[in-house]
Amino acid sequence: MKKLSTAELLFRSARQLSLNPVWITPLGVFEITVDGELHYIDLAHSPLNGDIGVALAKNKYVSRRIFERHHLQNIPFMLPLSQSDAKEFLKLHHKIIAKPVSGAGAKDIHIITEISQLDVLEIDKYILEKHITGKELRYLLLNGNIVGVHQSEYGDSVAEDRPLRRISFSKETWDPALLKSSVEIAKILNLNFAAIDYLIDNSGKAFILEVNTMPGFKWFHAPSIGPVVNIATLFMQSIIDSVRFEKSLIKHPFVSDLKNVNIGLIG
Repeated sequence: MKKLSTAELLFRSARQLSLNPVWITPLGVFEITVDGELHYIDLAHSPLNGDIGVALAKNKYVSRRIFERHHLQNIPFMLPLSQSDAKEFLKLHHKIIAKPVSGAGAKDIHIITEISQLDVLEIDKYILEKHITGKELRYLLLNGNIVGVHQSEYGDSVAEDRPLRRISFSKETWDPALLKSSVEIAKILNLNFAAIDYLIDNSGKAFILEVNTMPGFKWFHAPSIGPVVNIATLFMQSIIDSVRFEKSLIKHPFVSDLKNVNIGLIG
């Protein structure tokens, strides 16, 4: 059975929540009505996250540096300035992965085991990471709480169209250490909605793989096996709550009074 896309799932949830959704662009942007006012949902930008948090997570080198500074479970990495830097990193780790610094999804990712593979890359556009064999887990966070945990089974492929099997885990099996870590990472990056991906190596040690600020919904609604998470409805309800909260702030006397305050610079 064909899985519905994230856009389709959100649109259906908006309809179920009586938000009168209307497509503005096909399977991309749609409008909703909350308490008589129009608002827009753009699948490329989560309205639950701020621009700075999204930018920090999207830049793989910046996010790795932040993980490093907070002594989190980082994968050994390098931002090479030259081919010689990259070759030294390969010599040290024997098997590495090259990823675009600001890439999305699984596009333009390379498993490197030979120096000749580095020679064909514009190396300053990539971040290099040690290749770690293990299982991949995704912890889905919404408003400071984990709402779903999946294991992604890709095999050894890093191709964009690689086959995928998703195992959804029941709540009692979630790892308390990774729950705590995921909440901490989202707090550090100032994200209200994110998928925190981990690699668990053969010894059981966890490494942060990446943070995705607008992960796809379809596998949570239709996993290969395990419990379904209706993230589309949870997401849309969070948007409604956020809109109503902002409106309540505007109506608050203190916020209204700020419009009449003359703020100057002290220098």
